[in-house]
Amino acid sequence: MGWASWNHFFCDYNEQTIRDQADALVSSGMRDLGYRYVIIQECIALERDAGGNLIPEARRFPHGMPALASYIHARGLKAGIYTDVGKYTCYAKPKYQGSFGHEDQDAATFASWGMDLVEMDYCNRPEGHTGREIYERMSEAIRKTGRPMLFYLCSWGNERPWEWAKGVAQVWRTERDISYSKNAVDWNLIVKSFESNARHAVFNAPNGWNDPDMLEIGSSGLTDVEQQTHFNMWAISASPLWSGADLTRMDSVAREIYTNREAIAVDQDPLGEQATKVREDVSGLQVWSKHLGSKTSGLDAVLLVNLTSETAALNVSWADLGLVGAARVRDLWKHQDLGSFPDGYQAQVPPHGSVLLKVSGDFSWSKASVYEAEWPGNIRAGKAQLFLCGECGSGYGMVLHGGGAGEESSLRFTHIEVSQPARYKLEVAYVGNGVSDNTVQLQVNSDKPKDLLLPQYMYGVAETSIDLAKGSNTIAVKYSGKGVVSIDQLRLRR
Repeated sequence: MGWASWNHFFCDYNEQTIRDQADALVSSGMRDLGYRYVIIQECIALERDAGGNLIPEARRFPHGMPALASYIHARGLKAGIYTDVGKYTCYAKPKYQGSFGHEDQDAATFASWGMDLVEMDYCNRPEGHTGREIYERMSEAIRKTGRPMLFYLCSWGNERPWEWAKGVAQVWRTERDISYSKNAVDWNLIVKSFESNARHAVFNAPNGWNDPDMLEIGSSGLTDVEQQTHFNMWAISASPLWSGADLTRMDSVAREIYTNREAIAVDQDPLGEQATKVREDVSGLQVWSKHLGSKTSGLDAVLLVNLTSETAALNVSWADLGLVGAARVRDLWKHQDLGSFPDGYQAQVPPHGSVLLKVSGDFSWSKASVYEAEWPGNIRAGKAQLFLCGECGSGYGMVLHGGGAGEESSLRFTHIEVSQPARYKLEVAYVGNGVSDNTVQLQVNSDKPKDLLLPQYMYGVAETSIDLAKGSNTIAVKYSGKGVVSIDQLRLRR
């Protein structure tokens, strides 16, 4: 959470601009709600010195970058800096220095300046080099500085960073810029970024976040209703909340949106789950949901969003959410408990408007709790590899290479939380096992592993019973046989 300079100012800023925005984060109350990062984007250094060190532009930063970072830190905030995978950054005239070939040097420079975040853009990628290669070099360079600096990998979705960036960066962009105009945005680009980002929801996890780009609340081009929907979309997506507006000129509507504690809590929920669409009976009338706390908590954030040009009734049923019985509903913008409803909830939603709800009920164990193998919060060991899988639940699976001779690959599913100790039915969904039977070993927490047979089907489900403790559990799938085993997901039932 924080603020970034590009969307409103492009390169028409200086160090006083940055100071003013840092002060506004404090005076508006945004800092105390979690908006901590102040990211200085683009137009940093025109030149390097004889030793190859970056020289910040003197007219823009007359007191130097360490002084600016200190100013930011003195206000209880964190400082972010910008660079690029190329020799030069995206800005065309004049050209500013990128980090290609200077990754170690620039990371050390950023650390010496007191930076807490490094954003690396994707312009001017050198021929013969992938962005992944350069991002991995910068990631290692940041690690070697010894200074904790969050790495923001901004490839605009190129090279599919959601598949490999966990462990390289903490944030990666999934789409192109939300706007190419200074201080202006188009509603349709907001929707495009939201829906595009949602395609990769399974790869969102703590310490590795999909980013659909900056928030445009406070910029021109959106109505008040659209601004609130924009924030709701980002909040239910567990997206980074970077404001791209001029915070010194916020009106009361923008301030109210940025400082809605209950909407922020949805975004910052510790499970880190990104919403998925659960219903769209009529084109443009969408229902999105995400679990809060854990997959079996019975707590869900729900977004009813109307993308059409007419007011419409939107419905969410508790069956859509995997709940059983009546459930309680809270409106997170009215800050009001609406009561208990037996089967679902309906609201009238204006054009481009939305309703953000918190629903509290009882999880239905008959539907099962699903844990995808490719979720990056799982722990991979040995030769466990991600692969594209059209037959799999979310389009991906994990292949475990055996090889015999004591070699083992494993996948440990984490954050499997249950409210009470009990015996549960576990279903292991797998693919590509059409040649012969295979046996994997299941280990629940630190219990003794037990064998589970995966019969020779192209797509199959093997079942067993397991005992889980109250609270957080882990389930490991291990394979040491010949060949490979491909895992799609785990399904848990009472």
